[in-house]
Amino acid sequence: MDTVLSVIDISNPTAETVQKLYEAASTQGFVYIEGSEFASDEVNEMFRLSKEFFSQPYDEKQTYAISEANLGYSCMNREVLDPTEEQGDPKESCGRGANSTNRAFNFGQFKDDKAIQPLPPTFSRFEKDLADFSKKCHATCNKLLDLLAVALKIDPALGGAEWFSSRHDLKQASGSILRFLYYPAVRSSDDENEIRAGAHTDYGSMTLLFQRAGEEGLEVLSPITNEWIGIPALQAKDSKSCPPIVVNIADQLSFWSASVLKSAVHRVKFPLHQCRSGVDRYSMVYFCHPADDTLLEPVPSPIVRSLDGEGANAVAKNGDDALTASEHLKRRLAAAYSWKK
Repeated sequence: MDTVLSVIDISNPTAETVQKLYEAASTQGFVYIEGSEFASDEVNEMFRLSKEFFSQPYDEKQTYAISEANLGYSCMNREVLDPTEEQGDPKESCGRGANSTNRAFNFGQFKDDKAIQPLPPTFSRFEKDLADFSKKCHATCNKLLDLLAVALKIDPALGGAEWFSSRHDLKQASGSILRFLYYPAVRSSDDENEIRAGAHTDYGSMTLLFQRAGEEGLEVLSPITNEWIGIPALQAKDSKSCPPIVVNIADQLSFWSASVLKSAVHRVKFPLHQCRSGVDRYSMVYFCHPADDTLLEPVPSPIVRSLDGEGANAVAKNGDDALTASEHLKRRLAAAYSWKK
C-alpha cells in the first residue's frame, strides 16, 4: 500500500539508516520502522489480551479507573486531547449503554516484571508477557534515540550516541506508558466526520503505534503540506515478523532539539469505508518518556546551535523554561484530564 511516510529497516542500521531516520523526523515527524525485534505472535497476543479486557462488563473495567498517576482504565469525557474541544474525546461514558465510544487502558512501568499498579485478572495472568512487551518497546525507542543522537552529531565527549537513551533509563521513574486502545465501530455512513481522538501532539519523547490491517484511523497533519494524511497499516514482510510500526516524534524530543525534530499534530478519524462496514479498531501505543528528573535542556548538537547561534535558549523558545520531564508531563495531563468523579 502506498504511503507518504518512509519505511526504514532498523535491523542493521547504517549511515544511510541514520540519514533516512533524521530526514523523516525533521520533516513529517512520523515514520514506519521494520526490522524490529517484535515477532508477529507476540504482537497478536497483546491484541488478544486487549480485546479480552475490553469485552468485560463496564463495572469490572471501572474498578481499575484511571488515576492522577495516568494509570488504568479511561472512559468518555475524561480526556481532552484537543484543547479546542469542550467535551472529552469519546472514551466510553462513565455509565452504561455506551457502544460507540472509545476505551483505553494505561500500563505504567514494570519493576522486576511486576506492574506498579493493580491489574485486572485478564492482565495479571500475563503480567510477565506484558512486562516483556513494554521493555521491548522501550528498547526499540532507545535504539531509535541513539540513531537520532548520531544524526544530530552530538559530541562523544558529551554523551554522543547515548545522549538521549542515557536519559531514558528504565531503572528510574518516568511517565512512559503502554496503552491499549479500543474504538468500537459506529455502523453509519454519516460518521466519517466524527473525530475519535482529537488533534494533538504526544507529550513524551517518542511514540510507537501498533495497528492492524483494515483497522486504520490515524491521520497526521503534515508539517510540509498542512493537510491531513491517512496512515495505513502496512503488511509484514513475512509471516513471523511484526508489521511495520508507526513511530512519531513527541513534544519533549522536539523541545530538546529546538524543533529540529518535528512533533506533528495527529488525530484518529475513521475512513468512510470503515464507518460503512462497521469495523472496530484496536491499537496499541507506547509513549516513551525520559526519566522524571531529566532537565529538558538544549541538546549539545551543532545542528541545533547553528539555527540562530543561541542554542542555550532553544528550549525556552519552544515555550518551556527548561522544565523537568515530570513537570512537563504534569502540565499536559492537567490540561487533558478532568479528575472529577
